[in-house]
Amino acid sequence: MCVSYYDKKIGRRDKVLDSTSNVKVIHNGSTTPSEQSINYSVHTPLRLVMIARFSPQKDQETLIKAVTKLPKDSYKLTFVGDGETLQTNKELVSKYGLNHNIKFVGFKDDISDELINNDVYILSTHYEGLPISIIEAMSYGLPIIASDIDGNNELIKNKENGFLVHNVEELAKSLLFFINNPNEIKKMGKESFSLYKSEFELESRLEEINKVYNTLLSER
Repeated sequence: MCVSYYDKKIGRRDKVLDSTSNVKVIHNGSTTPSEQSINYSVHTPLRLVMIARFSPQKDQETLIKAVTKLPKDSYKLTFVGDGETLQTNKELVSKYGLNHNIKFVGFKDDISDELINNDVYILSTHYEGLPISIIEAMSYGLPIIASDIDGNNELIKNKENGFLVHNVEELAKSLLFFINNPNEIKKMGKESFSLYKSEFELESRLEEINKVYNTLLSER
């Protein structure tokens, strides 16, 4: 069982799986928040959040560079997470004079408040499997902006529940779109939640896994 079609592809690429392997793709899932936790209101200035460890895999630097292209009074950005590249990113924020706009809140066991109180979820990253952080953000009805890489593109329908981007300029353009079109935040957020309910709810993923095991047992 693979959590993404990307994992299936690299499994075959690296000869862990062969072309005749009986492979089942079952996407990751997350639990559904309470109805009170799903908030489609939009703040002014716009509240942006990225939840990820600070490491070479993740790419907070591209997001920091992208927000330098936005009016300073148009957004607030929160980084949640800790790790080896945290200090480097803090220094970059200071270099650009964005300490008033960007805050670092460190690692959190419970990130529900960050998903309830922010408007747009961003995952700028170099590679992924199938990021649960995006699924969790979708479950709270947030539109997503993420790097257009394998894994991410199984979660995001471009221009429907968010945007897939390739560089600093596209990321900045997507952010500006939401700043200038706040009604689209609610629209795409609802699409995120609908997609989550249909394909990434934890209970349905567990049922799919159970079906696989029951099928294997019945064939013994």
